[in-house]
Amino acid sequence: MLFNLFALTSDPAKRIVKFDLSSAVQDDLTTYLQQQEAAFDLSVEQIPFDGKYKPDDGEVLFIDNYDDIDNLSNAITNPLSVEVVEPTESFFGDIKALFTGYSDGNGDVKVLLQNFDRRRIISTNGLSIFHSANVYKKIEGIGLTVDSKLTAILEGGKLRFHSFFMARQMFDLSEYYKEATNDDITIFSSSDAVQVSDVDNLIEISDSWVRRKISLIQQSDILELVPINVMKAVASEFNIPFVTVDVNGDEVIKIPSNKSDLKVLLRFLDEDYYKSPLSNTSFVTNSKRAL
Repeated sequence: MLFNLFALTSDPAKRIVKFDLSSAVQDDLTTYLQQQEAAFDLSVEQIPFDGKYKPDDGEVLFIDNYDDIDNLSNAITNPLSVEVVEPTESFFGDIKALFTGYSDGNGDVKVLLQNFDRRRIISTNGLSIFHSANVYKKIEGIGLTVDSKLTAILEGGKLRFHSFFMARQMFDLSEYYKEATNDDITIFSSSDAVQVSDVDNLIEISDSWVRRKISLIQQSDILELVPINVMKAVASEFNIPFVTVDVNGDEVIKIPSNKSDLKVLLRFLDEDYYKSPLSNTSFVTNSKRAL
């Protein structure tokens, strides 16, 4: 059994594309990804995803009855029907995920997925070299780096993943999480990255929309993953009010006490803002799924 390699993109005209691989690369890729599959499957304790629980080592989150709206399994079972990837840096920038997989012969398909971003593109912009046979050689043409671990596995309608933040870069999972409870809001308020002057007031002004956003922000770990100075710089680019205060020598985000300002900030922290590559105009979206 040899794996084909596909890409899930944000280009609606070329949502799924395939890489043409040499036989040697396909052999190496198959072995490489089979090892990743085995490592992923070591997480035998499966926890239903509720938008709150963060898995420990040996645990994995799952969503049952996940809707494979992009029909990834069809690409795996019918690879000849899939268009070949366009080898340009602009198109590689549209890639959201790499995936492969196989059928067990009974009609069930196992899809192995890796999140993908621009950092994994080997660009033609500049001089890229690699070490081989004691010398460095020039890389001809665009390339990419395949990650060392899987982000998710989709099999039999069950989507398994370790990190909600990473899985959400590939798929729209908004319909599968729950709203933050009062206790969740209290926990959010106690984060080292924020300052809430009146927790009771925050609970009082938190409608369903606010509670969903807080739940997503908590699950994404964005407050732990992105430094405050980086958030502040991006907020400035989008002209979003982003107030910080000093707490015991640390810069933290001041959470607004009125609902309108709170929603603007939560929308920003949940990454609902984007900039058009055509007009350089800033927009707001209510979905992470590319249209």
